[in-house]
Amino acid sequence: MSASTPIRIAGATAAVALTGFLGYAVYFDYMRRHSPEFRKGLKKQHKKLAVAAEAQSKAEKERNSKLLRQALVEIQLEAVPSSPEQQEAYFQEQVAEGEKTATMGPEYQVKSASHFYRALRVYPQPLELLGIYQRVVPPPVWALLIELTSLSGASAASSSGPASTAIPPPPQASVADIDDASPVVGEAPSPTSASASQGSGTDWEKVSEEAA
Repeated sequence: MSASTPIRIAGATAAVALTGFLGYAVYFDYMRRHSPEFRKGLKKQHKKLAVAAEAQSKAEKERNSKLLRQALVEIQLEAVPSSPEQQEAYFQEQVAEGEKTATMGPEYQVKSASHFYRALRVYPQPLELLGIYQRVVPPPVWALLIELTSLSGASAASSSGPASTAIPPPPQASVADIDDASPVVGEAPSPTSASASQGSGTDWEKVSEEAA
């Protein structure tokens, strides 16, 4: 067998496959134009696909909501750093984890939102930070973060008595409020600098780089 034989076989196979594909395309176009029953079948198929996609989206949303409620319980039981230095280190750590997990795929989006929310808890100007998040956080994670913030508000409202372990959530805001409170892109003070009249000058480097 010569060396060119496998190449000829591969070429012939590709030619047959291409001919078959073109033939089906011509048949499909003809039936779509001339057969009402064929068009009706296509519409039914498209409708089934749309229903299946909607069901999958609904199931995913319910799953994420459940995971967010579980994450909120865990977060509320965690102690918040007390000193400014500890708060700043905690803030930087949670933002870094949020950024990392946001790039790891849809299954990590709830985890990413949870880390960004933890950082939000210790930030003295939550509306300002939400404005930054809105620009630099991936939209799916941003939506989960807003849902988590809303859940925390509902949880705080339903908690009563001095023994409650719920941590006061950041104030909720509309998108308009967030836009009004947003600082200049690339300028994001650390928790310690934002809480004093003369800050440390430490920038939120990773988020600032993305926003720039």
